[in-house]
Amino acid sequence: MWDGRESFKGQTLQFKSERSDCRGHTGPAQAAQRPTDAQIAAILNFELKIFTAQEMDQAAGELHAAGATGGPEALSHQPFSIGVNDPLGGTPPGVDFNPVAFTLFDKWASQGKDEDSDGRNAARAAVVRGQSLFNTLPIPISGVAGLNDLPGVPASFSGTCTTCHNTPTSATTSVPLAINIGITDYPPVPALNISGLPVYTLHCNVGAVTPVGKGPDIQTTDPGRALVTGKCADIGKTKGPILRGLAARAPYFHNGSAATLRDAVNFYDQRFN
Repeated sequence: MWDGRESFKGQTLQFKSERSDCRGHTGPAQAAQRPTDAQIAAILNFELKIFTAQEMDQAAGELHAAGATGGPEALSHQPFSIGVNDPLGGTPPGVDFNPVAFTLFDKWASQGKDEDSDGRNAARAAVVRGQSLFNTLPIPISGVAGLNDLPGVPASFSGTCTTCHNTPTSATTSVPLAINIGITDYPPVPALNISGLPVYTLHCNVGAVTPVGKGPDIQTTDPGRALVTGKCADIGKTKGPILRGLAARAPYFHNGSAATLRDAVNFYDQRFN
């Protein structure tokens, strides 16, 4: 969830509430007899494996063509574990964080050099460039509550998009890391449009730990994680969304404050240079 409520590494998922809801439901669709434990387990197993993925691009064509591994088929076989490729130490012992989290379109790199009548190769070359930028473009990361203020993490360091969107091929964190990159701040970064959002003024107790650069009175469009913990230091912290399939689901960021992908890029230019 946006406030980081989900399973942590080492925890076992508990489904007591689902079982109670399933067995206690009454209504027109009620079965003649209660489901068995095996049936409930099968239902949960099915629901936990549902995912979505973009199948094709109007310009580049099918995302699994010519050796690429985009689309749902390859994703269905993608290994995942909580903490996988985590730059903050969640990876298994002896396994280093790899900033090159995306290799889906490596096979398209050579195709882009060939001319074609419909421009498909040029579009695929653009996808490859985007993948490379996401993996390697240096970004100065500073002032991010929930990240730069963690023990052992510098107040400012050079990272990439995959520092936060590090889960291979899925583009989210593999741990419940709630951070504030400025999406919920008021006043907002110019690239964001928050005209349809409420603005909250939160009064922190004397002596409370507050985000760096913030006083006892904090204005925000979303209290975020603080709604769960009650801590002023957590105001505005949210968990980064999965980026998979984002071309089809504008507006962007968890509060819809970026109307287009261009607005999202402009936000990062303004906030992180």
